[in-house]
Amino acid sequence: AAFLHAFWNLILKSADDKPIAVMAIYFSSLPLALGGLWIAGIPNLTALPVILLSAMLQTVYSISLFKAYDRGPLSSVYPVARGSAPLFAFGLSYIFFDPIISTETLAGIFVICSGLVIYGLFQLWQKREESREVTVALFTGLFIALYSITDAYGVRTVGSALSFFGAMALFNRLFLFFYLVVLERDFLPRLASGYKHTFVLGGLISFVCYLIVLSAYQHLPVALVSSLRETSILFAVLLGVLALKEKFTLDKVILVTFLVVGVAILYWA
Repeated sequence: AAFLHAFWNLILKSADDKPIAVMAIYFSSLPLALGGLWIAGIPNLTALPVILLSAMLQTVYSISLFKAYDRGPLSSVYPVARGSAPLFAFGLSYIFFDPIISTETLAGIFVICSGLVIYGLFQLWQKREESREVTVALFTGLFIALYSITDAYGVRTVGSALSFFGAMALFNRLFLFFYLVVLERDFLPRLASGYKHTFVLGGLISFVCYLIVLSAYQHLPVALVSSLRETSILFAVLLGVLALKEKFTLDKVILVTFLVVGVAILYWA
């Protein structure tokens, strides 16, 4: 899931028109999500509040994601956001759900998050970004944690990753489409000119990616799943080096070392 997450984010980041890319990627996965809903069955009506909450949180996050990628410099806060998210997830889930997490597992989560946050802060320092960018990153990390916990609670309540994902995706795509049509300038004309077939591939990849994550939520603590998913940045770095011929600099070496050590600790834990 971490590898797939890096891959579809690479497709989004490379798009010229980010709102069009987000819509095309998300709506490409909708038929699969609805197919899963038909196979697994419609969730019980009692699960509707958590499904709607998840759809709203995912919509706001999707908007903030393409806004960050669109602005360029804001994308440098992403490692800090992704690195802080599992820590927020652990704190919130510990307060509300009291999960059983061993000391070794917590150590692995901390090492992974530390590597991501240190790498992100170094990027911000290099770009001479203002301190408010760190605040934005931490706020985004908190938001990621909120939708992660909501999704974990939702999929456990529904009892099926396919069923929950299908219902959530239906509302999420409707909310996203409404936002784009109403608030994005000339969205429909841009849709015709900015569409690319690679966005469909991104949608298929994102569907498989998050279905894996939801399935993992049914069996593992949210913070553990979240921290492993955030190793997607490791794959993003490797894809950049191998596919885009980027330099494997010292800061990337340190990041990879932290992530590999953290994953090893989680494996042995």
